[in-house]
Amino acid sequence: MADAKKTPVKLLYDVWFKDDERTPAGTVIEVAVSEAKKLIDDGKAERADPLPGDAE
Repeated sequence: MADAKKTPVKLLYDVWFKDDERTPAGTVIEVAVSEAKKLIDDGKAERADPLPGDAE
C-alpha cells in the first residue's frame, strides 16, 4: 500500500501522538491528510501549507 499523502499543520495545542512523547503547540509537522483534517476539525491545529504562488 502506498504511503498516505502528507500535509503540514501548525499545532495550536500540545498533542501526544505517542503516549510518552509531547509535541508542543506552535510546532509545524507533516501528518497524513486524514490526521490533519481530524486535528483541524478538533481545533487543535491549522493549515500550514503555502498559499498559491508562495511555494518555492
